[in-house]
Amino acid sequence: MINQFINKAKEDVVLSISFILALVTSFFNIPKISYIDFKVLISLFNLMVVIEAFEKQKLLEMISIRILDKFHKERSVSLILILITFLFSMFITNDVALITFVPLTLIIAKKAKINPMEIIVFQTLAANIGSSLTPMGNPQNLFLYSKFNLTIGIFLKTMLPFVLLGLFVLILLNLLIPNKSINFHIEEVNIKDKKITLIFICLFILILLSIFNIINYYIAFL
Repeated sequence: MINQFINKAKEDVVLSISFILALVTSFFNIPKISYIDFKVLISLFNLMVVIEAFEKQKLLEMISIRILDKFHKERSVSLILILITFLFSMFITNDVALITFVPLTLIIAKKAKINPMEIIVFQTLAANIGSSLTPMGNPQNLFLYSKFNLTIGIFLKTMLPFVLLGLFVLILLNLLIPNKSINFHIEEVNIKDKKITLIFICLFILILLSIFNIINYYIAFL
């Protein structure tokens, strides 16, 4: 059992170091329940549940594949992948955007026989830049938004210049991608259950309203 614990700790070094540091600092500053920001945790839980549902219903894949099917130049496909990652990261978090769309890039690269490395690097940049615009783009944003009682207007106004500049740089970087024709075909993906997907879209809107403090986050949680 001890060996299993040690092996597990080695697999996730960051978690292990964080746990040790948390344990050590607890002797100097005793943890209190008030340190926990329940709104952030509950809002993140709500988002993750709905996003997981979107993934299971293949909603994100269906949207991206239908868009990509219209383009047949490497540079255009790269730009679309960057923009899709950029836009979706604002709503489904940067991590989930990458987990969802990088595999799609790898599939296209394999079928079209192109090197996906540059596109994936650009997608990573796009996910982090795009997600910085909204409170639900990443956990750090959600924490800051909640901690300082910011309004959505102030948050967007603060982050928009940075995000627009980042998007402009990404579009320039995409010019490094060759503008050659590529052939690929991705099998069409359909939503598994339209009624369930519609329900979760409504829930997603409800969760956004709770994050924007229009309704109580406990209602969205329930």
